[in-house]
Amino acid sequence: MELRAETNHAQLTAQVSLAHARFACSWTRTPTTSVRANRAVTEREAHMSHLSSDTRKNSLRRNALLAALIASIAVTPIFASTAADGVARAATNASQAQSDARSLSTAFRGAARTLAPSVVTINTKSRATAPAQMQMPPQMMDPRLMDPRMMPQMQAPPQQEARGTGTGAVISRDGYIVTANHVVADAEEIEIVFSDGRTASATVVGLDPGTDIAVLHTDAKDLIPAVFGESAALEVGDWVVAIGAPFGLEHTVTAGIVSAKGRSDVGMATFENYIQTDAAINPGNSGGPLANLDGEIIGINSSISSKSGGNDGIGFAVPSAVARRVVESIIADGRVKRGWLGVSVQPIDHELATSLGANSNNGVIVSSVAHGSPADHAGLEAGDLILGIAGQKVRSPGELLASIGESKPGAAIEIVSMRDGRERTIHATLTERKDANSSAFEQQYNKPTSHLSVLGIELEELTAADAANLGMTAEDGALVVGRVEEEGRACRAGIKPGDVIRRIGKRPVHTLDEINAALDAFREGASIPALVERDGRARFLLIRPAKQPSDTKSRAK
Repeated sequence: MELRAETNHAQLTAQVSLAHARFACSWTRTPTTSVRANRAVTEREAHMSHLSSDTRKNSLRRNALLAALIASIAVTPIFASTAADGVARAATNASQAQSDARSLSTAFRGAARTLAPSVVTINTKSRATAPAQMQMPPQMMDPRLMDPRMMPQMQAPPQQEARGTGTGAVISRDGYIVTANHVVADAEEIEIVFSDGRTASATVVGLDPGTDIAVLHTDAKDLIPAVFGESAALEVGDWVVAIGAPFGLEHTVTAGIVSAKGRSDVGMATFENYIQTDAAINPGNSGGPLANLDGEIIGINSSISSKSGGNDGIGFAVPSAVARRVVESIIADGRVKRGWLGVSVQPIDHELATSLGANSNNGVIVSSVAHGSPADHAGLEAGDLILGIAGQKVRSPGELLASIGESKPGAAIEIVSMRDGRERTIHATLTERKDANSSAFEQQYNKPTSHLSVLGIELEELTAADAANLGMTAEDGALVVGRVEEEGRACRAGIKPGDVIRRIGKRPVHTLDEINAALDAFREGASIPALVERDGRARFLLIRPAKQPSDTKSRAK
């Protein structure tokens, strides 16, 4: 291409030189000694002053044309060279893109080959009780009282076999397999299908519903274990590979990227710190590995967010750092030991923060502190903000819960909190978290109620003994909501019958007098933060001003 451009340039240069010579000859004559020539010159000079303006204009045009021609010759090789360079550059870029694509394909292929021998399909069988027979009250079993159309359904066998399919990964040569808790939690029979087609039975070593991780064991031999990678080294945008049995299609390989890290408050498990990915994950992928391009497990696929029931490009995996810690604890102790701080928290927004006198919208707000807990000993109180823990910022309740849950009992942690707009640092030593069944307020306590029109509720004042009889912790008594006015302020805030009102603003309330005094501290039309307990869990609800400006405070009596 360059040789052709140089040849064209030489030819055009020669043509310009010839044109220039002819142009010059048209304006000059070779001088002679003849009289005729001298006379011609004399005559020409005599008439030069009479040349018309048109002749001078033609002269200027000729000079302009000559300049343009010379300029075009100078520029032509530049254009030719630029075009040639552009074509060459495009060819180089295309070649580089193809090379990059082949390299990425090779990386995917390598990851799949490395991990595939360790991936297993898990088939489960369980017994499901027929719902109709379980839900029918005994008194309704009399055939004389039953609709004949219901008889065939009621005569169905009390138990039916349920089958399920999931995925797992071999993590040791001696037969340990990691999978998702929900894949095997209710299974009575578990069959493992290995990559080479062999099958074997498996037993459950331990379950951890809090993270949705389970560990199985099989006696099969000659197993190839997978390797756990470092999930902490992942960055958003990194390529990942998922292998599983979506819809029963064994050893399906899909790829995507890390869409986000540290996803919490998804609502799938108690302790959430998920890796989010757009790699295709469908029913049957649960419990399978999410791997990096080295074929190392960096996550255990747990759940998807989908409106269709299939892949919508939003999948969640338990990070390998969490999964590995859970697996090691289950294998060693049969269960997971977690740290416990003893607080209930909720998200914070500007309006709630302002109503509680906080000058920060960051962190989470403490809604309750368990008596005698590490949080209690550290000095935390309901209404405090927790901004950070163990050197990490806290942005949601899920993040706080995950951070504490990943710490071991006995660990000393640093907590950055805020009270009354002042930030402070405190220290707490975690104890072991116990599985507790929170008691719900399920009984209707028949006591005279007091109407609190400012909130639109009726309250029942319970003594400590009354509360204890109902399974509630209330050393100084409690205020239980008996009735909630429809469309009233409390109703719009989400307060329901059976709720226990623990605080109004920053003041604990146990009696009608105390709640009246607490309400008097708020000006007309102010939003009122109320700490409300339901089913053993407390949270702040913001009672906003009434819709009608005529609403006035009325004391409970």
